[in-house]
Amino acid sequence: MMADPSGEKLIAQYLLGDLTEEQQIEIEDRAFQDKEYLASITAVENDLIDEYVRHEQPEAERRKFESRFLASAERRKRVAFAKALAGVAVEAPVVEKASRRVVAPASISWRESLAAFISGLNPAARFAIGFAMFLLLVGGALLVTETLRLRNQLNRMQAQSQSRQELEQQVEKERRRSEELQAKLNQEKQQREQTDESLRQLTESTETPTTPAPRPVIASLTLLPGLSRGGSDKPTLALAENARVVRLQVGIEPEEPYKTFAVELRTVAGRTVWNRDNLAVRDRRGARAVGLTLPATVLKPGDYELRLKGVTDGGQTEDVGFYYFKVTKK
Repeated sequence: MMADPSGEKLIAQYLLGDLTEEQQIEIEDRAFQDKEYLASITAVENDLIDEYVRHEQPEAERRKFESRFLASAERRKRVAFAKALAGVAVEAPVVEKASRRVVAPASISWRESLAAFISGLNPAARFAIGFAMFLLLVGGALLVTETLRLRNQLNRMQAQSQSRQELEQQVEKERRRSEELQAKLNQEKQQREQTDESLRQLTESTETPTTPAPRPVIASLTLLPGLSRGGSDKPTLALAENARVVRLQVGIEPEEPYKTFAVELRTVAGRTVWNRDNLAVRDRRGARAVGLTLPATVLKPGDYELRLKGVTDGGQTEDVGFYYFKVTKK
């Protein structure tokens, strides 16, 4: 917070551009709300014009006055009017009542000379000059008011521009997120198509009657819930060299309410090797399980994690359990 902005010195610094932007805004906000303070600004403007016309300003202040204050066409008109009045006042001699001696204009202040000049005019001329000065004062007040209005409008436009930039950044973030999800869906779709193609080829090979071929070897394994990842009793799936199909039975706790499930099979390093969704649960003798059939080629020797997810009525998936097993080659 700056010092009291009502001082004439501070107002003069404002008019000459010597204040910070925060101080200028504080003065302009007060002028918007206080008509008397606006009149004080106009009065200080008149004093600066008087000092400029009389060449009483220091050189540095005079340069600021010319570059900052005279930037407005309305203010230049006021300065030109003040110069004209000052020229007339200097040319009019002042006669002393006692000695009738002519006194040099430099010995009388500019204000006194102007008052003597105006008092010597006829009423019509005095009215015209007074009305002209009134118009200049009103014009100065309107100029300050318009400056304050334009500054507030600029601040509002800057705030709106910032809000628009934030909205554009949010839209760009959502767009990138959508692209990432689409890429992931495409990858899962490609994996599913590869699995379906492998199963189709296996089916065709088993159904071809022309050439006798040995029946495909099917490896099976039952996974029960409750096994930990680091347990020593992980089930093992031993794959023969000619094994072509793997069947997994995934046990489910009886209290699970889901009607359909989805699975994701990953290595211990986190790489997804196979997934499937929209799997129906089977009830056999009070036990619930999900049956999976996948090509044996997707399983290499090593440890695996099977993630079971339940599908809600709204289509969302929720984790149900994790199953761990080991694959070896015979």
